[in-house]
Amino acid sequence: MRAQKNKGFSLPLHLIFFPAFVFLQFIGENGEPFALTALFSLIFSGLSPLVCGCFYLLSVLILWDFKLLLIAFFQTVALLLGFLLEKNRHEKTGDDGVLFPFLSLAVALTLFVVFSPFIPYELPSSFGGFFSFALTQKISVAFVIFLFSATSLVGVKALLFKLLKCRFSGEELCFALLFLLVVGLGCCRFLGLYAYLGIAFLTLLVYTVVTKDASVIFASFLLSLPPALVHGLSVERFFFYGVALFVFSRYGRLASVFALFSVTFFYGFLDGAFLVSSNLLLPVVLSASIPAILFILCPTAVLRKMEWALVFYKEKHLPRVAINRNRSAIGERLFEISGVFREIQSAFLTLGGNEAQENAKAYICRQTTATVCQNCDDYKTCLHKNRDENLYKLVDIGCAKGKVSLIDVPTPLASVCARQSDLLFFVNGQIADYHKYMLEAENAAAGRELLARQAQGVSEILKNLALEQSKPVASYTEKEKQLSIAFLKSGVVCSEILVSGEEGDFTLSLVSFGEINVKKIGKIASEYFNLPMIVSEKIALSKNKFSCILKRRPRLDAAFGVATRTKAGETKSGDTHSVVKIDERKFMVALSDGMGSGEYAKQISESTIALLESFYRAKMPSATVLSTVNKLLTFSKEETFACVDIAIIDLDTGKADVIKIGSPSGFILSGSSLKILESASLPLGILDALRPTSATHVLESDDVLLFLSDGITSAFPSTSDLYEILKTVPTSNPQLLADGLLERALSAYGGVAMDDMTIVAVRVFNAC
Repeated sequence: MRAQKNKGFSLPLHLIFFPAFVFLQFIGENGEPFALTALFSLIFSGLSPLVCGCFYLLSVLILWDFKLLLIAFFQTVALLLGFLLEKNRHEKTGDDGVLFPFLSLAVALTLFVVFSPFIPYELPSSFGGFFSFALTQKISVAFVIFLFSATSLVGVKALLFKLLKCRFSGEELCFALLFLLVVGLGCCRFLGLYAYLGIAFLTLLVYTVVTKDASVIFASFLLSLPPALVHGLSVERFFFYGVALFVFSRYGRLASVFALFSVTFFYGFLDGAFLVSSNLLLPVVLSASIPAILFILCPTAVLRKMEWALVFYKEKHLPRVAINRNRSAIGERLFEISGVFREIQSAFLTLGGNEAQENAKAYICRQTTATVCQNCDDYKTCLHKNRDENLYKLVDIGCAKGKVSLIDVPTPLASVCARQSDLLFFVNGQIADYHKYMLEAENAAAGRELLARQAQGVSEILKNLALEQSKPVASYTEKEKQLSIAFLKSGVVCSEILVSGEEGDFTLSLVSFGEINVKKIGKIASEYFNLPMIVSEKIALSKNKFSCILKRRPRLDAAFGVATRTKAGETKSGDTHSVVKIDERKFMVALSDGMGSGEYAKQISESTIALLESFYRAKMPSATVLSTVNKLLTFSKEETFACVDIAIIDLDTGKADVIKIGSPSGFILSGSSLKILESASLPLGILDALRPTSATHVLESDDVLLFLSDGITSAFPSTSDLYEILKTVPTSNPQLLADGLLERALSAYGGVAMDDMTIVAVRVFNAC
C-alpha cells in the first residue's frame, strides 16, 4: 500500500466525508472509534491527512467527552505518523507496503482498548461469560474495526477514484457498499428514523431520474437496511418505494414525487399516523415533503450532468474508440492514395500539348536543309533570303494539307530556289512520315488522356471514401439502451446494440440469439425510430447467435419488365440491357444498341454495358465514365459505336439522372401524362468529343421509365403514333407493359422482327 500524496482533492470533497466521521461515532453506545475507519481510509487514499485528522477530532468533540477527545488526538497522531513513515519508505524504495499503515491503525486501536471507558453490553447467555467482560468486548470491537478499516480502504479508494469514471471490480463494489451501509447505520442512530428517511427518499428520487432503470429497486433495498437494523422498519416498505418510483419516473419529476407521496401516505395510514391521537403525522409528512421540494427545485442542468456522467461511466468505450480509430486511420490512408492518383492524373496531362507536332515540323525543316539545300550551289544566297522561315511556312502548309505543290511554295523561296522539284519531292516524303508519326502521337495522347481520366475517377472515389471513413461514429447510448428494452419486451434478447449514422438515417447493428425473425426485428426498430427500417444484412456468428444490420428502407421500390426479340435471321441480338444495384438506395438501368445486328453488334453492346456497370458500381463520376467508354470504343480498329440509354435512380428522392447518347426517344409515363426523353447527341464511339444529352427527372410513385431500342421505335411511323399507343397500354405491371408494346411493334412489322427489338420498363412505387 502506498501512502499517496494529496492528489489535489478540493475542500468540498473533504467536506462531503465529514458527515461520515460524525455518523460513524454513533455506531455503538460507548463511543467506539468506528470513525477511525474513515480517517484511515481517507488519508491512505490521498486526501489531506491534516484536514481528515481535524474532521476526526471534531466528530469526537460532538460526544463531549474530554477523555475520548484526548485518546482521539493520540490516535490521530499515530495514523499521521504511520502515513509519514510509509511515505518516506515509498520514496526510497518505490514499493507499496502495508506495514506502517496497518501498524499505525493497530496502535490507534490499542489506545482505545487500553484507555477508553467502556460499559459492557449485555449479551445472550449463549455467548458465555468470557464475552461479558469489558476488555474482551473492547478487543472484539477493535478487531471488527480493524477488519472494517481494511475493507473500507478498498471501497473508499474506489469511491474517490472510480465513481462515475469507470466500473468497479466486484470486491470494490462490495466494500464500498459495506462502508456506505455502516455510515447509514450511524446516520440512522444519530439523526433518527424520519430524518434518515428524508435523506433516503431524496437519494432515491435523484437516483431514479438519473438512471431511469430498475436498479432503483436494488438501491431501495440497500437504503432499507439501516432503518431495518436500527429501528426494525420492514424491508418490503422500501421495495414498494423502489417499484413505484421506477414505474412513475418515466413521466417526469412530478410523477416521481406523486409516487413517493402515494406510498408514504399508504404506509402512514397503516401505521396510524393520521389518527388524532398520533404524534407521527408531522414527521411522516416532513420526511416526504422536504426531499420532494428539494428534488423539484434541483436545477435540471445538475440532474442532466449527473445523468450524462453516469451514462459515460456505464458505456463501453473501447469498441467505439477502436472503430473510430480504425476509421480515421483508413480515412487518412485513403486520402494519401487519392493524392497519388491525383498526381498521376496531373503527370499524364502535363505530358500532353503540341510539343510533338512542333518538334516534327522543325525536324522536317532540318532534314530538308541537310539533304536538299546544302548540296545546292545557291545555298548561301537562299540563306540570306530568310530561307529557314520560308521553308518552315512550306512545311506548315504541307502538314495541314497532307502534301505540297508548286503553288504552295512561298514567293520569296520560289524566286531564289533552283531545285524546287527536288525540294517538293523530299518535303512530301517527310510529310507522309509526319502523318504516321502524328497518328501515333495522337494515339499516345489519347491513351494518356484516358489514363488521366481514370486516375481522376479513382482519386475522387478514394477521396469520397476517405471523407466517409474519417467521420467518427457518434454515440447514441440512450437510444441503444431504449432499443435494448424495446427488443426485450418483444422477446428479442440482444447482447449488443450499436446505433450509428445521423438523425433520420440511422444504422442499427445488433447481436441476438435463437432464430432470426427479420420482420419482427425490423418492426421493432421501425416503431422506435419512427422510420421504415429493414434488415439489410444477416451474419451468422455461431449456431444460435447472429448479427443483424438494419438500415432505413428507401421511400420507393422498383419493379422491372424486359421484352426482347432478335432480328429475323440472326442468332444473336445486338441489344443489351442491364439493371445494377449501385448501393442500398440507388440503382442503374441501361440499354445499349450496338451497331447493326448479330454477333459483332452483340459484342459492342455487351462491352458497353459491362463497362458502364463496372464504372457506375464503383461510383465513378458520370463524366469520367462516359468519356472513358467513348474513348475505348473509338480505339477499335473497326467502325464501332453504340446507342446508349442510362438512368441512375435514387429510391429515396425519386430523382432519376437520365443520360441518352444517340439513342431513340424514351418515355416517362406518369398517370395519364407522358414525357418524351430525346437525344441530340451522336452514338458512343463515333467522335472523340462526347456531348451526351442528360437531364434530371423526379419520379413519383407509379411512374414508369421506358427505354426502347430503335427496332421498336422504327416499327411506328412517327413518335406521335408511338405516343398514342403508349396511352392505351396498362402501366401497373411493367412486364405486361413491355410484352404488350413488343407485340404491337411486331404487329406493325407484319409479324417479322426487322431489327433487334428491346424494351426496358421500370416502375417505381411506394415501398410501404
